[in-house]
Formats: sequence, C-alpha cells, structure tokens
Amino acid sequence: MESDYILVGLKHRDEVALSTLFDMYYEKLYLFAEKYIYDSDRAHDIVQDVFLKIWENAERLELKSSIQHYLFTSVRNGCLNYLKSLQIEDRNNRKYVEAYIESQNVDMVEDEDLLAKIRQVLDELPDRCREVCLLRFVEGYKYNEIAVALKMNENTVKVQLHRGMERLRQAFSTYDYIVLLGILGRLFVER
Repeated sequence: MESDYILVGLKHRDEVALSTLFDMYYEKLYLFAEKYIYDSDRAHDIVQDVFLKIWENAERLELKSSIQHYLFTSVRNGCLNYLKSLQIEDRNNRKYVEAYIESQNVDMVEDEDLLAKIRQVLDELPDRCREVCLLRFVEGYKYNEIAVALKMNENTVKVQLHRGMERLRQAFSTYDYIVLLGILGRLFVER
C-alpha cells in the first residue's frame, strides 16, 4: 500500500516520500482549511506548517489511523488554533485599549482629523467586512449574534473582523490605532 511506503519513507527521512505525500494531499488539505477559516493565505500557512511538522518529527511519527486521517486532523487543529488566536487577540486589544484610555484620560472625540481618517478607512472596507466591524464595535454584538444577523458562518465573522482590524492597523500609527480602538464605538453614533 502506498501510504505504508510513505510512512516508512518519512521515518527514514526520504524526501521523495514527503514530496509524494505533499503531491497527494496538499490541494485537498488547502481546500479543507480554506473552507474552515475562509482565509486563503492563512489556509496555505496552516497546511504548510502541518507538512513541516511531519518532516521535523518524521522519525518519531506514530499513526493510530491512516495518514489521510492524521493530515486532516492536524489541519483542522491548526484551523481551530488560528480561530482561537483571533478571539484572544480581540479580547487582549480591548483590555489594553480600555486601560490605556483610562490612564491617559484621553478626550478622543475632539481629533477631527483622526475621525475623518477612521471614517475614510472604514468606508473603504468591503461591505461585509465593514458591516461585521460595525456590529461588533458599535452595536457590541457577539460573534454568534453577528453570524445570525448577517446570515453567515461564525468563523467567517471572525475572519472578516480580523481583516478589518488589520486594515485599520495598517492605516494608523500605534498611538492613533490605540485611540481608534477606543472611539470605534462612538464613531457612527454621530452619523
């Protein structure tokens, strides 16, 4: 059986075995990951990490099931870890911003230039991404509530929120970004 040959080859650090495994499963694993997290770049990274870990641990690799099962389980776990990291990042950002704003006693709404730039960046976001960001920060919706309101998968909500925050991070300096996070909730109340 080919999978037995591949497993033996991997344990002997045979690059042909790794290449064969890669050719057999990469595309399937990528499509699986991409559907799971709705982020093409991150899906590629997760699948590549799985193959890298297999190669790094090849000599100790012990499978209790098929190679295919092992690969898909590893990719699924990589996707879950990625989605958890999005939640942790969101929670940490909010705690940091609240503490910073309290300690600095910042009157954030008076900086009209900053408000104009925030509006411009948010207006440039794709429609779904902007909707998700507004529901999360302005309305205070939870991920599952946004998913229901917009009729989308909860994982899609997390990815869209992450993409929106990345665009905002890229557009602002560190200080302005911290202030931005603090005023997102007030921004569209004026509109």
